[in-house]
Amino acid sequence: MVATILVVEDEAAVRRLIVKVLRHHGYEVVDADSAQHALAMLESHSDIKLAILDMVMPGMGGLDLANELRCVRPEMMILYISGFTSSVAMQSIGHRSPEAVLLKPFGNDTLIARVEQLLSSSRPAPSAGAVSSFPPSTTSNS
Repeated sequence: MVATILVVEDEAAVRRLIVKVLRHHGYEVVDADSAQHALAMLESHSDIKLAILDMVMPGMGGLDLANELRCVRPEMMILYISGFTSSVAMQSIGHRSPEAVLLKPFGNDTLIARVEQLLSSSRPAPSAGAVSSFPPSTTSNS
């Protein structure tokens, strides 16, 4: 079964590129240029498994949108994207769930790898209440 992905990005060129890459790799994609547009699309797209959300958008940003999406679809996976690495929210998300953050600019292979990682995972990414960007250490200090 092909996963359906929602891409919410206010920059048209970035959104088009993400959509093109995802479709090229066989994903069904719906896209929106704002949080309000994305929320309106949920009614007609009940099969969305993953949302790729820009953190900074006019009006409602990615964290607030994630909270709204989770109210309607708590099982939906979230991938946050941002060009702002110093954001406290991005750092918090990255520390708790590094697979849920992708910093711009990113390559096509990185995007697809992260999407596949999230879709194969069974745990939704944290929303605004829980926010990291560093993978957990795999080494032991003992």
